[in-house]
Amino acid sequence: DYELLLTLTANPDGDSRQLVAMGLDVFSTSGNQAMQTLSLIEGDLPNQGSDPPEALVDEGIQHFLGWEVGEVQAIRFGSQLVEFKITGITEGEITRTVYFNRADLASEVDLEATSVFLTYPEEFNRTNELGDMSIGIIDKQQTIDAMESLMEQQQGFFISIQLLGIVVAIVVLFNTLIINLAERDLELATLRVLGAPISRIGSMMLGEHFAIGLIGGVLGAIFSILGTQWMISSLVQWSFYFKVDADPLISSYLVGIVLFISVALTPVGMWRVHRMDLVEKVKEFSN
Repeated sequence: DYELLLTLTANPDGDSRQLVAMGLDVFSTSGNQAMQTLSLIEGDLPNQGSDPPEALVDEGIQHFLGWEVGEVQAIRFGSQLVEFKITGITEGEITRTVYFNRADLASEVDLEATSVFLTYPEEFNRTNELGDMSIGIIDKQQTIDAMESLMEQQQGFFISIQLLGIVVAIVVLFNTLIINLAERDLELATLRVLGAPISRIGSMMLGEHFAIGLIGGVLGAIFSILGTQWMISSLVQWSFYFKVDADPLISSYLVGIVLFISVALTPVGMWRVHRMDLVEKVKEFSN
């Protein structure tokens, strides 16, 4: 099986930055219907034969140029201007890409194809001969593996930032709890002298630690997410765009870990209450 592909470089009208205009025969977002599967995050696939031609743009173009679904935009192939209507936004592309139906793009640039998608059995061993007849060969599986590896690295980067958020949250939490316990010795001693039962004091401390842990965990998760997005925004550029989405499960783990540590420190406070010398505390009150 084969599928023709038309790939050309272009630039947005009024902008010198380059993008890739790609003409596909078949559009697909899942399965094996097409030899190149797209990840559509907004809008619909383009219809062939529309006027102006319909096309998809990647989210990097949307990010840098502000192009949205439903707009009519234009790109230039040298001096030739081609207008098109945006029907959807795709994700996963490192380079800026506009996807047309190949027939529509071919009619605009008077060129049928520049590449061919081929499928061949695993035992096929004549790729060298194919390479001699062409400028080069790109193995799709190798491309997929490279993209998956890149996505794993991006996700690992995000997890690292979230772990940093856990560390920061734990340090701040521990410091806050220790200061809270130390500064409340007088208040806790007063409650003891007035006859408050240990169980009541323990319940009060547990509630406070739960609230502090929950707030600290949520703030830590927010810090890690915003910190990751800020760092990525400072790294991405027109020729290399990517983003990492927050994983709600990892964020919930972050909140849970901080909350657990906060609640686990409650016995430390109870131990301090049990060890209080109430006679000395009463003397302090009288002074």
